[in-house]
Amino acid sequence: MAGPPTELTFIYRSGCHLCEQMWRELEPFRNSPGLVIKPLDLAAEPSLEDAYGDKVPLLRHSGNEICRYFLDAEQLHCYLQSVQSSD
Repeated sequence: MAGPPTELTFIYRSGCHLCEQMWRELEPFRNSPGLVIKPLDLAAEPSLEDAYGDKVPLLRHSGNEICRYFLDAEQLHCYLQSVQSSD
């Protein structure tokens, strides 16, 4: 029986071209069963704006930074394999 889906957080800023690019590149992952990618706009959370400023986009899981600025699909794939195999 499969466990709950792995939830990643995608922190971005509206109008950011790097953020838009990473979101597009995440599409194959977003369509994967067992994975949820939750987008979170810095404008929605003032504390995130203070913490991250212009250091976005950022993809993270449970406080672990997976990718920042650019998607490393191989790194994300390896990370997901290690996390999902330990569940």
